[in-house]
Amino acid sequence: MRPFSFAQIIESKKGDRINIIPYEEHYFTSLLRMYDTYSPLGSVQGLPPIDAIKRKQWVQDMVSRGTNLLALYEDTVIGQASLFSMPVNWAEYFIFIHQDFQRQGIGTAVTLYVKDWAKQENLSCIWVIVDRQNFLAISLCRNVGFRRIGISGSDWEMILTVTKDQEI
Repeated sequence: MRPFSFAQIIESKKGDRINIIPYEEHYFTSLLRMYDTYSPLGSVQGLPPIDAIKRKQWVQDMVSRGTNLLALYEDTVIGQASLFSMPVNWAEYFIFIHQDFQRQGIGTAVTLYVKDWAKQENLSCIWVIVDRQNFLAISLCRNVGFRRIGISGSDWEMILTVTKDQEI
């Protein structure tokens, strides 16, 4: 997949100006800081990792393997979304918004950006796994068009069809 290619500015429900930008390496420290201050650590399928060394490696792996997008407030990372290539023109989706900025429409705006980008890239579907107790994430996914396709343990598997001509 090609990298995200454009920036977008949104206004949060609190009136804060949020920049949504493609990942840039000079934001790595700020991205790591976002996860270091995320609470509670390990709360979403064991993520972000509780151990600081494992957490740093996890962030390094995401930015090296995925196509990454950042949400910034005053030049500080407050959110990250990643897409990871899967077979058959699908991508796995991952999003974290720092708890201080949740419920402000930022996750929805980031996900809609990803959805529009995926259409331009001719992806057919975006797949996500969500803990079925994570009502905030489930609500976000449903609001942008994801639908549940299965259950795996305590998680829901959800997909978002993004192609213009095809429904799955």
